[in-house]
This record gives sequence, structure tokens and C-alpha cells, in this order.
Amino acid sequence: MLDTRVGYAGGTTPDPTYRNMGDHTETVQVDYDPGAVSYEQLLAEFWSAHAPLRPSASHQYASVVFYSTEAERAVAEESKRHAEASAGTRLYTDIVPLGRFYLAEEYHQHYYAKKGMSGAACGVGA
Repeated sequence: MLDTRVGYAGGTTPDPTYRNMGDHTETVQVDYDPGAVSYEQLLAEFWSAHAPLRPSASHQYASVVFYSTEAERAVAEESKRHAEASAGTRLYTDIVPLGRFYLAEEYHQHYYAKKGMSGAACGVGA
């Protein structure tokens, strides 16, 4: 990965913020070099670290894979089928078009690094 940023996507509320998210979902946007890692590999990493076994109670914390192209949609849906087969159960992750990504407030960006903690030590992806 080259960089990540946190934000909000998938909803209709204009200009969401952490305190006024509306119907958006908190999400992370990943910049990566497709010459070094494929979209398929990123999705495999996502599924290995994430297994939503029940529906989310709110949009804010919903499990979602956002896609930008039809090719990404097809790959994401296939990766979900594979993850469900491996898990032997349904995974409650929606695969939906990205639409607009809203950057979260600066104090949310690289939150664990700012606190002097690695993401891995906190139970989230590094």
C-alpha cells in the first residue's frame, strides 16, 4: 500500500462529518501500486482479517466493499463468494458502487500512528 485515508461513503447526507454522518459508512480508502499488489490480493487480505458473521446494527459500522469499476465489482463479488465458501457461512458484507468518498476530519487520519500505536497492536490492519 502506498497510503490510506479514512472517510465516509455510501450515503446521501451532504458533507458528512464524524458528528453528523447521516447514512454514510466509515471506511478506508487505499492507494496501492497494482504492479506490486493486485486488487485480488488486497481483497484476500481484507477477508483474512474481517469476517462479518451478522448484519451491522448501523450504517456507520456496516461491512462494505466499495468498487469504482464494473471489473472491480466482479472481482469483489467473486472474492466474497470464495470467502463465504472458505468460512462455510454467509458473510454480511455489501459490495456497492463507491459514489463519492468524503475525507474524514484530520484528527481521524492515521489515528493509531498519532497515538504512538501500531494498527496491528490494536487489532486492526497495520
